[in-house]
Amino acid sequence: MGFDYWLVHAKWTIPPALVLWLFFRRLRTARDVYKTWFLITIAVLATIPWDSYLIRNRIWSYPQSSVVGPTLFAIPYEEVFFFFIQTYITSAVYALFTRPVVHAVLLPTKPEQGRTKRYFGTAIFLLVTALSITKIKEGGEGTYLALIVGWVAPFLALLWFITSTHILAMPRYSVILPILLPTLYLWECDARALQRGTWVIEQGTKLGLSYRGLEIEEAVFFLLTNLMIVFGLVACDYCLAVHDLRSYDKGYSSPFPPIQDFLPILANQPDTKQAQRIIDLRNAIDILEVHSKSFSTASMVFDGRLRLDLLSLYAWCRVCDDLIDNASSVPVASANITGIRTFLTYAYTRYDSTDQDSSTLPRPLTKVQLDTSLPLLSEKERGPFRLLTFLPITRGPLEELLTGFETDLSFIASALEEKEKKKNNDLPIKTDQDLMDYSSNVASSVADLCVQLVFAHSTPSSSSASSTSSDESKKRETLLAARKMGKALQLVNIARDVPADQKINRMYLPSRPIDSPIETLTEERRRLLKLAKEMAEESRVAIEGLPQEARGGIRAACDVYLSIGKAVEEALKDGRIEERARVGKFTRAKTAWRAL
Repeated sequence: MGFDYWLVHAKWTIPPALVLWLFFRRLRTARDVYKTWFLITIAVLATIPWDSYLIRNRIWSYPQSSVVGPTLFAIPYEEVFFFFIQTYITSAVYALFTRPVVHAVLLPTKPEQGRTKRYFGTAIFLLVTALSITKIKEGGEGTYLALIVGWVAPFLALLWFITSTHILAMPRYSVILPILLPTLYLWECDARALQRGTWVIEQGTKLGLSYRGLEIEEAVFFLLTNLMIVFGLVACDYCLAVHDLRSYDKGYSSPFPPIQDFLPILANQPDTKQAQRIIDLRNAIDILEVHSKSFSTASMVFDGRLRLDLLSLYAWCRVCDDLIDNASSVPVASANITGIRTFLTYAYTRYDSTDQDSSTLPRPLTKVQLDTSLPLLSEKERGPFRLLTFLPITRGPLEELLTGFETDLSFIASALEEKEKKKNNDLPIKTDQDLMDYSSNVASSVADLCVQLVFAHSTPSSSSASSTSSDESKKRETLLAARKMGKALQLVNIARDVPADQKINRMYLPSRPIDSPIETLTEERRRLLKLAKEMAEESRVAIEGLPQEARGGIRAACDVYLSIGKAVEEALKDGRIEERARVGKFTRAKTAWRAL
């Protein structure tokens, strides 16, 4: 009896697993846990028969001085633990590198896409399997390598057949690094263990080729097993992405597909509607990556349909904002607002403008309706509009947002009427109440919509989604708190952007002329920052009523934005009154990490 194998774990496998667990635990989602345990289960069950065969046939052995003694089908428990820990390490590395990836947009848009590569790759893996079986029957040197390849290749053939298009569509780093990094690390671990005699490859079945103490068979083993783990994780992500896309047709979403849906998911062939949604989602992400990188990054803390819908909503807001701000004239901008409102009228057929709590949800539009409402939209801009009609959100906050756009438009009109001298009474923000109304229209409305999406896509067990009056009351309280937080964040934005807004003839500080000297506005900007801080603190407790799977992400996004307020305060204190205060990437990451 010995503890050498457990010492290998204590020194080489457990420490990186703990580090990965501690680092990733705040970003981990229910799907990450599901995928990891699913792969661990498959890995252990698939490896036990193969490893047991190796040990019983004396191809692989463990000196008595290196293992404690108890076994499972002749396999020491230390070895079974290795199956578990290796799969966990590789899964955690994969989860970190694939966090930025939106898997739904990588799905094929045509049934024939990638078909040749799928069949060719599958045939190669099956050919390798056949050659390995032939070698196993012959015996002698190379048998152990053939047993490794012959065991892994059929799994790789199956996984490649299912998800080759997804594997090839993913960013190269997100597939290669999760394979390569754990493999290089475990190569070093294995070489040290072989040199110590913790485990032994018997003579007669190995090739005898090694580098720095690492046998060629062991190098191939860790490379192929990590390849198999990553391919398995990609297969999980592919199936979940198809499940998310299919949820658009079903009218509801769930974190995981029911068992009866697995075969339809695996046999999924993109039809015209599904292909259009994939293209629209790609366009939405492209828009955000250019115009709203911060939200594109922040979306990584969410998962599944919730992430897709948040991206769609923000892309829609971004396109609408550009239709106003980038319009060639006031009449064109006004016509765009009318077009957006017409679009909403088509989408919400039973909306009652007098009922602010109207729960009517949108419905998809025909091409004619979209062309009628906004005929000059580019195809890329049409994507977020089509996606909006699938979001479980009400029209009220969208109308608020349009009212905010109309306020912005009035600034442009005022500036054009008075190019030399801006008249104070022509500006739309005259009182504190005007400022609060504007902030509610452009920010509280978006917060309202985000919270609606969060509750719509949360599992009943983790959200206040039951029909009891107390739960509904808690939901309303959380929604009001979110609206207040949105207003607070907008006040931070206004205080920061005073110099920039003056340059485009806008002044959101009440009763202040646009041409006010910037130094005379410092105290007013400080007042807004103080008010924003107070409002944010008042709304924090109720926001904790959000479902657990979204709470950390929303909290992180709010805290990161509030940190901009601190940066503005410091800039004003230092006399940098014309500077547009920014928060560095490291500070943003640190703030978000603490909030998670």
